[in-house]
Amino acid sequence: MQTLANTRNAGLGYLMVFGAALAFSLIGPISRYSLSQGVSPIECAFWRATFGSIFFIIHGILTGAWRVNARQRAIFSLFGIPGVALLFFTYMFAVQETGAATTSVLNNTAPIWVAIWSYLFFKETISVNKALAIGLAIGGAGMIALSGGGLPEGGSLLGMEAALASGFLFSLHALVGKKYLSASVSAVSLYMHILPVGALCMLPFVTFLPGKTWEAWLSLIALGLVCNWLGYLCFCAGLKYLPATRVSVFETASEPFLAALFAFIWWGEAFTLLGWFGAVLVIGAVVMIVSIKENR
Repeated sequence: MQTLANTRNAGLGYLMVFGAALAFSLIGPISRYSLSQGVSPIECAFWRATFGSIFFIIHGILTGAWRVNARQRAIFSLFGIPGVALLFFTYMFAVQETGAATTSVLNNTAPIWVAIWSYLFFKETISVNKALAIGLAIGGAGMIALSGGGLPEGGSLLGMEAALASGFLFSLHALVGKKYLSASVSAVSLYMHILPVGALCMLPFVTFLPGKTWEAWLSLIALGLVCNWLGYLCFCAGLKYLPATRVSVFETASEPFLAALFAFIWWGEAFTLLGWFGAVLVIGAVVMIVSIKENR
């Protein structure tokens, strides 16, 4: 019976992680629509955080999940600066400059950043296999840069750097989520504190586009509802049922290809052969490094 329950929990965990990958893969394609309507990257990031905040706050009030202690509230609020304000802006800027597909692939270097960050700040040893994985990821990112990314006119180097920065910032979510979800803090209570602070930090820098179309508003609401509320709920639910490394492997292997598929269907984005080879190297390197961590 216990084995059957574990199997069901694992199956539910993988389903939740796939749901998160699907929701996150839509960030780039939906953002490209908002950007095409004249909305700036910082305004897209602001509305994504704001509408996400609204949905999480309503959810938290209805379920009573808003209750956290003062120390946790302070930590979550501070995390809103790098985990929302900087992450959302760098991601939106990267989508504008280098396309949805390229941004998704480079954003999913998050586990590579965790390994480097752990070495620099926690003195964790980087094994030969980890060093090889990091080298493959760097080489793959370089190939994507040389290929010009997924945009027909080519992507900018600054945009690719922003996508890599967003990957580093996103890596912090897995660490914070795993630490506090294990202490019986729900995803709702976590993000209803993180998102509003991120939105408030961006507000002074936003120049709002007047007279936005209803289609533009719909895309901005979708960023908050689907790519925030639904995506993070599924991501955190997956962390409850599966080890963080398995969540990273499955989400990392799924999201970039889904994002590339949607970007191709909606926007005609397509990697060159060199770009696809680079994308496979990046994703393979990430799967390799988290698998090394899990087996250690």
